[in-house]
Amino acid sequence: MKNLLFIDGKDAFIEYGVFVEQYGYKQLIQFAAFKKIDTTDWPDEDGIEADLTDPKLDTRSLQIQFCITNIRYAEDLFDELSIGAYHTFEFRQLGKTYKLRMTSNGTFKSFIKLGKLSLTFSDDFPVIPTGTHYALGKSGIRQVGFEIDGIDISQFGSFVLDGSEDSIRKAANTKDNLKISSTASAGVIFDASSLRFKSKDVTLKLLIDAPNITEFWKRYNGLFAVILKPENRNFYYAQLGNEYECYYKNMSVSKFDILRSGNVWCEFSVTLVFTDYRPVGQYMLLAHEDFDLVEVLVSGEPTLIRIRPKRGISLLIAESGEYIVVDNNDNETKIFLND
Repeated sequence: MKNLLFIDGKDAFIEYGVFVEQYGYKQLIQFAAFKKIDTTDWPDEDGIEADLTDPKLDTRSLQIQFCITNIRYAEDLFDELSIGAYHTFEFRQLGKTYKLRMTSNGTFKSFIKLGKLSLTFSDDFPVIPTGTHYALGKSGIRQVGFEIDGIDISQFGSFVLDGSEDSIRKAANTKDNLKISSTASAGVIFDASSLRFKSKDVTLKLLIDAPNITEFWKRYNGLFAVILKPENRNFYYAQLGNEYECYYKNMSVSKFDILRSGNVWCEFSVTLVFTDYRPVGQYMLLAHEDFDLVEVLVSGEPTLIRIRPKRGISLLIAESGEYIVVDNNDNETKIFLND
């Protein structure tokens, strides 16, 4: 356990008989949430407008679980951490150094000479990472269909786990229109002229399985270098063929383990705010061989023709949402394609 953790330049195992227990690193690698984003919620429009010109990461609170090989040394550790507010923690297994401030003591359990200790620290100096991604198909991950700013998540060496698609597909809540409640009548009078949707949170559950800690940071930092950029991000979900404007809200790590082989296993969740999410049906557009879109006249005005897959057949539909119909023995009938 030597040479793993250094506190203010001293080997924590030799000086204080402590080391970070297994799975104890997961809060260390979590990125902080953004500070509060200024938003405007227009009642007559879907979603929100968010000021993302220069978002800042907030301070983060993290708890570290320590194992103690000799409880007599615990007071020496407390004494060290009480000298000044900030102390330098070098986690050599992670290849990371943090300047942390102790904020509270958690649990302390002892048995003869051994013990466990949990301490909570504040990281007041969060940093947005830098990094890049693999070329498509070069990360070793055979999974596509989830993109951020045109970069497939597999290009960061990350798997998208079960539960993510349900979160994407779930519809946003509706906004509340003007309504009047009177004691003279039952129920309410509701403005039913339109239905608008709120913004919604989408949680992506991700996994990075890297052969070593250096490769882990390359993948992890590359992903968050994109997610934490200013302005809106564009998230594309291939199953629906839709792209959504969004921004980072927060993230959490559920499992982080460095195996004896050096392999790193990290499961984490990223919450994105989809600023404008309106349910949209699936359509295709008709095009000529030269790729010009096909138009027809509806009520004397040109309109694009779309194909709406529905219940095993595909119906032709105008851009305005009206079905394309033809005369069939003086009766109007819809045109459909047999899939």
